[in-house]
Amino acid sequence: MSSFTRNVAFGLSLSLLLLLPAVVIVAASPPGPTISTPSISPSSPGPNDQVTVTTTVSAGNSGVLNVTLVYTTDNWKAANTTVVASYNSTSHVATAHIPPQYNAGHVEYYIVAFDGNSNKAVNPSNGTYFSYTVTTSPSTATNTWIELALVAATLGVGGTIAFYSLRPKTRTGSTSASQS
Repeated sequence: MSSFTRNVAFGLSLSLLLLLPAVVIVAASPPGPTISTPSISPSSPGPNDQVTVTTTVSAGNSGVLNVTLVYTTDNWKAANTTVVASYNSTSHVATAHIPPQYNAGHVEYYIVAFDGNSNKAVNPSNGTYFSYTVTTSPSTATNTWIELALVAATLGVGGTIAFYSLRPKTRTGSTSASQS
């Protein structure tokens, strides 16, 4: 091989190596949104609590297009609900609400986000879900017994007052003197 051919081959290889990163950047799809691990409030929801789910979502230069929360209360068997989250583009915080659920109800959920380039991200992406179980309210049987005890105590006090108030009065210490 002549030195000219070697120089041309070297020049072409060098040019290709220099252009390769640019080709890879153009050819690679832009990354999708990044979704942090969500948090819930209250942390131990009861049967009357609406649960607020918050997470941080960012998407680089393309911006976040939308964020949704998908949840189920039947282990994904028959029903799931999608809730559109509100998104603050300054703080990058997405907020969604799950309505109150029944005692000991189990809720599983995940977050979906799209960026301005229509790239989708799902958290968690491994097929497991975030979840919580609704705490049970105090036993109604316990509340009923407390109420019955209070009623009995009230009746007992009322009965005692009525007994002493309504009993016939006897006079003590009075004597009648007979006159002759």
